[in-house]
Amino acid sequence: MATKKEIEQVEFPSEYKVLGADLSLKQPGFCVLSVVDGTITDVKLYSVNNKQDKKKCHGQLLDEIGEKFKQIFPLDCTAFIVRENEIMKVKVPSERSLSKVVGLVDWLAWALYGKNWYSIYPVTVKKLITGSGRAEKEEVAKCLEYYIGKQTYKCDDESDAAAVAIAWLIQQGQIKQKEID
Repeated sequence: MATKKEIEQVEFPSEYKVLGADLSLKQPGFCVLSVVDGTITDVKLYSVNNKQDKKKCHGQLLDEIGEKFKQIFPLDCTAFIVRENEIMKVKVPSERSLSKVVGLVDWLAWALYGKNWYSIYPVTVKKLITGSGRAEKEEVAKCLEYYIGKQTYKCDDESDAAAVAIAWLIQQGQIKQKEID
């Protein structure tokens, strides 16, 4: 019988940042949360919009994603980075592209900062944020208000990145899961 995978518990200092990511080739989203004594004190949202320019090759798109990652990665304190756990069907072209993005940011995190990514399953993110593993993106974004207040998201990918970071903090016991009506 298969056993449930243990969640890797992390030791947290009193002050740190969490970079959450919703990765894709066309429009990855990132969120940096500042946390002090278990309270989220600042939220910064970022995305790279490559949807309009269909002439860019994968190398060019990956370069832009890598540059954005390097610009926003918080070097000034202890930082944890988390993304959705990839569930791939390698015969699907868009998922092969996602694999390239995941590989790039995994490599950058390690090569530049000596950091590994933590990961969390998409259904776990939805369940921890909304109470339902089948929630739609709009419901997830709305429920984020309970954790980080009202935010202006340029795209779903930014709210998804925030949800990844918040869900991971809930999973780690750093913030309490809200009772959603």
